[in-house]
Parts: sequence; structure tokens; C-alpha cells
Amino acid sequence: MTFSLEQIIPWLEHYKYFAIFPLAFIEGPITTIIAGFLSSLGYLSFPISYIIIVIADLSSDVGYYALGRWGRKKLIEKYGHYVGITMSRMEKLESHFQNHGGKMLIFGKIADPLSSTVQTIAGATKMPFSEFLYYNIISTFPKSLILLTAGFYFGEAIHQVNLYRQIVGIAASIVGIVILFTYFIYRRKKQKELEKYGKSEF
Repeated sequence: MTFSLEQIIPWLEHYKYFAIFPLAFIEGPITTIIAGFLSSLGYLSFPISYIIIVIADLSSDVGYYALGRWGRKKLIEKYGHYVGITMSRMEKLESHFQNHGGKMLIFGKIADPLSSTVQTIAGATKMPFSEFLYYNIISTFPKSLILLTAGFYFGEAIHQVNLYRQIVGIAASIVGIVILFTYFIYRRKKQKELEKYGKSEF
């Protein structure tokens, strides 16, 4: 289910914060940029919008995770063959997620169209929820802030489709750089801590 710009803008203008959560839950990036634009015009509060958008984004992630976790067998057996997923391949994915789950979740956040798929697979492979939530939190906070800021400063051109796509593309690139930079700093720090105590992560 998707919404157009013509639908989202009047809903946010009229219902304000009551509309942000459901819209961001379904159409996170678009809603975030529009909320940033309306914040620049004084219709919305930037900090309040940011908090609601982060909660909505994470709630959506948890929903997909739950769908994958508790609908795992039924989803794979009934619909898996349509996308080339079988139980044996799911077992391989489980092994891959154990070693690279964090990277896949971060990549899913950057490549937004893949986000729901990655979240669902994370649940289906029974990735620990605490680990799942951790990687989504460290990805969602900077992503939402950058998109909201992009809308705040460049949202006046939101009605121009081509320019709008450029804004989303630039914002997504910045999000990717920030998230990856943060992730590698964290990994490096963690590796140094392990080496300090005479252990190796690999």
C-alpha cells in the first residue's frame, strides 16, 4: 500500500501529528521529507515530528520481523517458491544472518525498497530480537534525522518530481555514508576491546 504526495501533504497539514505515525509506518521516507518541509513552514514541530517518525519506523520494522518470525513456516511453504525461497535455503540464510545479520539490516535501511524484505527475513531466520532492534535503532536515528533535515531545507521544491527524486537520492546517499561510517567505527572499537582482553572476533 502506497500513498501519493497529493494525499500525504493535505493529511499532514490537517491532522498533523495524528497522521505522522500511520503515514510514516507505511511510507516512511516520503512522509519524513514532507514532515521536514511542513516543519520549515511552521505547521509541525521538528523535534516532535522526529520522535514520532523514529517510533513509527521502528514499529514497522518490528511488524515485519514478527511476520517473518511467527509466519515463517507458513510463509515459506505457501509463498516461498514464488521468490525462490525453500526451507533448505532458509537454513542457509539463518547461518548467513548469524555472521552478517547486522550488515544486512543496515544495508536494508540504506536501500529502502529492500528494507521490509530484510526485516522479514531477519524474523524468519530467528535473529535475536535484541540484536535486530539494536541495528535498526542505530540505523533509524540518523536516517530519519537526515531525511527530515533534507525536507526542512529543500522541501519547497517537493512538487517538482525530478528534483524531489534528486533530494531523496542525495539524502539516501548521505544516510548510507553516515550509517556505514558509524558502523565501522563501532566495529573497530569493539575489535580493539576484544584484542585488549586477548580475544579475537574472528
